[in-house]
Amino acid sequence: MLRRRILIALTGALVLALAAPASQSYAQKRGGVLNWFAYGDPARLDVFVENALISQQAVAGVFSGLLQDSPDDPSQIVPDLATSYDVSNKGKTYTFHLRKGVKWHDGKPFTSADVKATTDHIFDPQTKSTRCGPMLAPMVDKVTVVDDFTVRFDLKFAAAPFIPSVASAWCRIAAKHILERDGNLQQAKSQIGTGPFRLKRYERGSIIEWERNPDYYDPKLPYLDGLKQYILVGSARQLAAAKAGQIDAWDSWPPMDRSQWEELKAARGDSVVTYRWPINTLWAVHLNTVKPPFDNADMRKAVHLALDRQQLVEKGLEGAGTPCAILDPKLYGEYALPLDEVMKMPGCRPDKAADIAEAKKLVAKHFPNGVDIDVETRQVGNYVDRTQVVVAQLAKIGIRGKIRQLESAVGYAAYAKGDFTMIASQDNAMFLSDPSGIFSLLYIKTGGRNWVKWVDPKIDQWAEDALAEQVPAKRAAIYHKMQRLLLTEDTATVPVAWVEGWFFYDKKVKNFRSGNTVYDNNTFMKVWLEK
Repeated sequence: MLRRRILIALTGALVLALAAPASQSYAQKRGGVLNWFAYGDPARLDVFVENALISQQAVAGVFSGLLQDSPDDPSQIVPDLATSYDVSNKGKTYTFHLRKGVKWHDGKPFTSADVKATTDHIFDPQTKSTRCGPMLAPMVDKVTVVDDFTVRFDLKFAAAPFIPSVASAWCRIAAKHILERDGNLQQAKSQIGTGPFRLKRYERGSIIEWERNPDYYDPKLPYLDGLKQYILVGSARQLAAAKAGQIDAWDSWPPMDRSQWEELKAARGDSVVTYRWPINTLWAVHLNTVKPPFDNADMRKAVHLALDRQQLVEKGLEGAGTPCAILDPKLYGEYALPLDEVMKMPGCRPDKAADIAEAKKLVAKHFPNGVDIDVETRQVGNYVDRTQVVVAQLAKIGIRGKIRQLESAVGYAAYAKGDFTMIASQDNAMFLSDPSGIFSLLYIKTGGRNWVKWVDPKIDQWAEDALAEQVPAKRAAIYHKMQRLLLTEDTATVPVAWVEGWFFYDKKVKNFRSGNTVYDNNTFMKVWLEK
């Protein structure tokens, strides 16, 4: 049996953490409330069944996981509720040794029964877990309580991304007694965690507020007394708050565009640190395969061919993005199909003349006079502006779109029910820095965001094969095969671009770091304010 110290570099992870500030004493760091913002109202707070960043962000500091991405270095996985783990059975069994003396925010003790109750809950088909469930379920055979502070995960096969998945911000541990009492974590009263902060207040449409957990297992943390997330809907309100100094840092999503960044720099000058960052997020167009016209593979292909990714990056992302890739080489290295190959493929190549001509033929074959469709988008970020560009491009091939704007939470509910024809602009943030993430979210049958109900048995099988493959080069070959199929044969989730953008934090905010995904390191447990 091999005892492993939990300090693991993520394969393919983007390691671009901001430089750490000079060390200070604990007394110098303590105190203060950080002002942040959320781009929309989460409405529901259950991290196991919700998709939106705002739902996870609202309670990120409230819950702990077995493991976590290090607050000091996001490229490392470090202990959280588990202090260590053993690996046996040729990589198929993981035994986690849990931290003793941890209390839930209501004072009850944390034990392995809570871990078991959490995994039972997310694996239950009735729960309909959208992120943690689809990520872990393909790998995990069973979870067993060994004793009060030991829990064993038996895997179906030795899976390369198991540990990064366990550390994901979406796979936090919930209290057994809360799940039994409430059935889910939708309401504010259910947000009883073991994390560094407690949920103090949630006023719909106004504010989400945390306060320091005085019983956190590390008595020196968190440094902050609390954090306020003001619910600011719309880029104009968000930028105005940033320029006026009413918020201390920019939200994880949506990033600022170049013009907003320049406005902020002009207003705040040297009082802020500004930087550009890739947020490990794929902008995709989603085509509903159970509704006409995209129940037809020719019509799906026409959309893929017609989209001018280079123009969409320039107009929708102000040039900050990687067009057409299913995996971004900057983020996933050898697992990504090389961009020089991608950029030669129909639909992805910059010269659009032949692609547009072929797309027109495909549409005319089934709709000689063209076709009118509804095009859905959520009213967040710059989604409406991006959607207008997509609609204009598709009009050139005879697909005439009428934009249907939806409030953020309403939009997610509609997508989950299949109440859409085309989602023209949806950013899909990855929940771990492993190539399996994009496929388990979007492209396999059980994917948490496979709203389009598209299934290909080859993709499902290859995704499972890639999870089990331990040799990086062989694993990369499987992912290359998957990307080629999705870019050349058929898919209803059409990749547009990997998103980048601009961010800031006030210079009084110390130890603020961007994570490997938009979900990582927004617990703020080691952030402090300069006095």
